[in-house]
Amino acid sequence: MIKKRTLNNNLDILLIPRNNVRSVSIIAAVRAGSAHEPERLMGISHLIEHSVFRGTIYRNMEEIKRPIEEFGGSLNAFTGKNLTAYYAKVPLSAAKVGFEIIMDIIFNAEFNEEDIEKEKKIVLDEIAMYEDEPVENTFEQLHKIMFSNEFAFPILGTKESVSKLTSSILKKYYMEKYTPENIVLALVGPEEELESLSSIAKDLIPDRKGKKCSFKSPVFKDEIQKFEKEKEELSQIYIAYSFKAPSKMSKDFFSTAIMKTFLGSGMSSLLFTKIREELGLAYEITADYSAYNDNGTFTIFAATVPENFEKLNNAIYENVRNINTIKKIENWIEYGKKRLSGKYMLETENGLNFGFLALDYYLSFEKLIDIDAIVEKINLQENDNIINIANKIFNQDPYISIVKPK
Repeated sequence: MIKKRTLNNNLDILLIPRNNVRSVSIIAAVRAGSAHEPERLMGISHLIEHSVFRGTIYRNMEEIKRPIEEFGGSLNAFTGKNLTAYYAKVPLSAAKVGFEIIMDIIFNAEFNEEDIEKEKKIVLDEIAMYEDEPVENTFEQLHKIMFSNEFAFPILGTKESVSKLTSSILKKYYMEKYTPENIVLALVGPEEELESLSSIAKDLIPDRKGKKCSFKSPVFKDEIQKFEKEKEELSQIYIAYSFKAPSKMSKDFFSTAIMKTFLGSGMSSLLFTKIREELGLAYEITADYSAYNDNGTFTIFAATVPENFEKLNNAIYENVRNINTIKKIENWIEYGKKRLSGKYMLETENGLNFGFLALDYYLSFEKLIDIDAIVEKINLQENDNIINIANKIFNQDPYISIVKPK
């Protein structure tokens, strides 16, 4: 049973017992992602995520990485729209040092000026690499034409914005955002070990005040737009269609998640079967549902050769806008329910994955996750409601982003 502890400094810790494992997964989620950044600081959350591994006031770069990796463990991080997360998975023998290192990088990063300049070069190379990547191009452009707030900003920032960031700017932002009340920890492993780690947490946290950032949602542009970009040396056309969709708080959240699953999750999904296997019109086709507190997006992505583009476009619209007429639609919906339920249940088998799932649920709803209750909700969704949601979503005009050969 998951437990929550709130320390005196308002830092929350989720304890997720797994008594049959020989490892501990440690995740620190900071409520500070690219959607919290002012335009002049675009990319600062991502650059901080990189830079904390360069050194703290207590450890150099090798002392951060080696004590975890030499035991066979892993250490990593990522930046999203609403949070930045740092995580490690270590054997029990390295649980204490793994926990101490995660706490060290989220509270005691040094931001040495010379190191920051080195890391900026790495991030600028990363930005250049993504600019060459057609899939990333497709989605970056999609966000620009869809959103009018910070969700339009690239998580990595731009060459111009990152180039202007300095060690003093990073440190000031870090001190403002990386505060106990703005961080949630998740610990997964044997209960006795989790209790031991949580008992030393207060001694590893500085007396730093700040405020808790709320999760943000995208703001859609009123005008539905279509963007096309030509690039050299491409042989395929990449296209993303994105529709407004229900929020994470909506009663239709699970119905939409089921629809996303039967449409575009796995090689047995409807779009993969009909578009790729039966018609041979696309090498890749997927569906994705991103839900936020106030709204959501439903996106279909595909890649095909230019001569198949018009046929692909027509086939996608024909399928999604006529879901209620698809033969044996109830079988597809059943596939969606079973696969979605199964994926939730399988997440509990992997400590790190379940830790992220529990964190996401807590950060969104401030509740502890109950997988059995979620599976029950999934199975209670009515077919008619799922079809109605599909009709409501796909009868809208989508925002469209295309990257194609020049």
